[in-house]
Amino acid sequence: MLELLTDYLEEALPAGRRRLVADHLGACPACSGWLAQVLATIAALRCLRDDVMPAPVLAALLASFRA
Repeated sequence: MLELLTDYLEEALPAGRRRLVADHLGACPACSGWLAQVLATIAALRCLRDDVMPAPVLAALLASFRA
């Protein structure tokens, strides 16, 4: 589900698949909770900037998220 959730958030799913995921998120408390956690993480990480964190630490974080 994580891959679908990522594609859902990035609006990379075909319309029909997106509707199915949205319907599932509306009916599944576990998955909607997971979505809430992912959105909270994204919001928290938005504060990371080059001038707030040492460049090597930021680069390591970005690399781990891209992997």
